Amino acid sequence: MQLVFFVEEPSAEAELNALLPKLLAGRARWQIIDFGSKYGLLGKLEQRLRGYKKQIGQGEALRLVVMLDRDRDDCIALKARLEEVARRAGLTTKSRAAPDGAFTVLNRIVIEELESWFIGDADALRRAFPSLPQINARKPPFNNPDNGGSWETLHRFLKKHGIYGNSYPKIEAARKIAAHLTPAANRSRSFQVFRSGVEALLDPARR
Repeated sequence: MQLVFFVEEPSAEAELNALLPKLLAGRARWQIIDFGSKYGLLGKLEQRLRGYKKQIGQGEALRLVVMLDRDRDDCIALKARLEEVARRAGLTTKSRAAPDGAFTVLNRIVIEELESWFIGDADALRRAFPSLPQINARKPPFNNPDNGGSWETLHRFLKKHGIYGNSYPKIEAARKIAAHLTPAANRSRSFQVFRSGVEALLDPARR
């Protein structure tokens, strides 16, 4: 099986390249397609899904994962938009699976941004940046990573401790932190929903 991940920015690609070896553990191959922006992904998504539907119809073992940051969008409306695009392309989703539970497209909204997943793993941050002090995971923003878990929040925290200064290199940070993430321990609910969805793609018993 091959999983194809649709992402909106290079930092998400960098994060997945570091994370997926641990998450998939050799159970599937993967490809990541970076659309360069949320607008670009949404604008080209249906066409791309239709193309993959043809390949799947020809017998290719492909599953598709669409990842978008919520940012300031309405999460329910954004998810509904992704579900409708998949429906128009003729593909099943986890929310609209076949009677046996099988599905082809996993739509996932990262709440609020990718950095919420990094804030959700304080140990990974300390391994990525050994100069950081002990982090109290019971205090904001670490106690609720999906509430205000943005790159600005993470940058402020790192800058406070002498890391990255006035600029935040999103790709470098994503690659560095994601290499230390422990999937099962992440406190971000958004991350765990993503993880459980990927597991459902890989293992029918988890659907």
